[in-house]
Amino acid sequence: MKNITKEEMVNLLLKEEDGVMSLSDGTAPYCIPFGHVYVNDKVYLSLFPKGRKWEIIQKNPRICFNVYSWNEDHTVWSSVVVDGVMEPVTEVTEIESVVKALIVKMGLDPEAYLEKRMKYYRDNLENPKALKIYKINSSTMGGKSMNTMLDN
Repeated sequence: MKNITKEEMVNLLLKEEDGVMSLSDGTAPYCIPFGHVYVNDKVYLSLFPKGRKWEIIQKNPRICFNVYSWNEDHTVWSSVVVDGVMEPVTEVTEIESVVKALIVKMGLDPEAYLEKRMKYYRDNLENPKALKIYKINSSTMGGKSMNTMLDN
């Protein structure tokens, strides 16, 4: 197993669509697959403020987020782990940069999607039940890679 470079970690965070969000309320861990986007050295997540994940975040905003991938023939895996604290994004300019990155990542039409999505966020900034964007203020980020084939 070897450490991967910051550039390799960033490339993995940019390339992979999904990761695993890991939370804890102090009594039990909770892990769920979750989409993300990486912008300006931050991992961003969009979530509705409800359900088990939301209840846990309210008690403990610390998060561990993992993104991983395999090479084409499944002989090498790479992984990035980001530890930090969830923080709501409330600045419209930051929300717009995240939405633009999501549009590119998902292959959506910016003409059809950007203004509609930004209107939603602007109209719902104060709505506690609306979809929100959170960023992970990371305390640590590390990455590993490993060849799973034994050399003979």
